[in-house]
Amino acid sequence: MIALIFATLTEARPFLGLSRAEIREVHPFAVYHTALRPRLRIAVSGMGKVSAAAACQALILTHQAGQVVNAGACGLLNDLPGMSVGQLLRITTVQEGDHEVFGKRPPPVACGTRLAADLPPARLVTCDRPIFDRRRRAACAKLGDVVDMEGAAIARVADLYRVPCEMIKGISDNAGPMDRKTLLRNLDRVSGLIAAYLWQNMDGFIRDSVKR
Repeated sequence: MIALIFATLTEARPFLGLSRAEIREVHPFAVYHTALRPRLRIAVSGMGKVSAAAACQALILTHQAGQVVNAGACGLLNDLPGMSVGQLLRITTVQEGDHEVFGKRPPPVACGTRLAADLPPARLVTCDRPIFDRRRRAACAKLGDVVDMEGAAIARVADLYRVPCEMIKGISDNAGPMDRKTLLRNLDRVSGLIAAYLWQNMDGFIRDSVKR
């Protein structure tokens, strides 16, 4: 079973439409099934690391997910060549940007790249609060290229259970002081691009996962 996790319904909605998915569970988070891809479970976890971690664990333990995919929007931290709003990325590593244990930051978690080998690579930083100020953006930019609010939690839980995890992110904004409105303005378009990419590539990914 493959678990595809989105944080919000806005991010999930285009893929739910393409897959003709129907909701089967509403508590503690929404889980959708699709007859077009019976081995796929689509979950809307809710925003933040706690919700994302809980959803990932439940999908592994309750739905026997043997593969986790996290998809959604991210903010750009480093002004890299070719990186702009609408660009899709494959995440290679993910790290928490706002958490330390006895003064030490947990190490990054590596992500798989079989699903999105054709996309540009990027390092993801995860923070519980959105980043819309220069100081926090600069601090996180030392750790990675893009930022979200869920990825590190999903990757860490998957790693604990030794379940492969892959991440597809789409740049929705530049994580700057004026980008809150930019994020909201671009979220539907970026979510649509992510959905189209996932739907075009999901068949081969599912077949590959079955072989493994």
